[in-house]
Amino acid sequence: MTNPKYQPARKSRKTWLSGKAKCGRCGYAIMSINNTANVLYMRCRKRAESNSCEGCGTIRTLELEQLVYDSMVEKLREFNSLSSRRTISNNPKLTAAKVELAHVNADIEKLVDSLIGANTALLSFANQKAEEFETKKQALTKQVADLTDASIPAAKLTAISGYLNDWENTGFDDKRQVADSLVSIVRATSESIEIEWKI
Repeated sequence: MTNPKYQPARKSRKTWLSGKAKCGRCGYAIMSINNTANVLYMRCRKRAESNSCEGCGTIRTLELEQLVYDSMVEKLREFNSLSSRRTISNNPKLTAAKVELAHVNADIEKLVDSLIGANTALLSFANQKAEEFETKKQALTKQVADLTDASIPAAKLTAISGYLNDWENTGFDDKRQVADSLVSIVRATSESIEIEWKI
């Protein structure tokens, strides 16, 4: 009874880019806020909290959302004709991660083979290298898993296309899910916008 009660995590209802939009200068989240004229603007959270970033400049929330929407439509055109298997196999990030993981596994095997008859000094060095290889292997394994999960099956592509084609009538949570499916991060300043894609 004496335990403190915490309010459950709430999602922003001001923009469907919440969690994706980052300041293009410092990398902190940018939040959507109202000004005195009741217009929504994006503001760097780091600047708001500590004034240690020059900020992302003047970015209107609706304009940023429109730019990201237009970019999602353009990006999805590249994938509309692909099957689920081709979508996965044509992901260059996934291919590169798999190749690098294979190299790390080969390096681990070479290290193990070199330990036959090793002295104490060599074993100490081998343990250090083994830890480095294992850390790298775990990171690459997670990256491969994440990229594989992020690959979009053909059926989901069709559903996403449907939402994008009827965007004005699409609900807020559905817009957020579409963005989650396609976009990793949006780095924005008043001068430029960079989108990191999941596909």
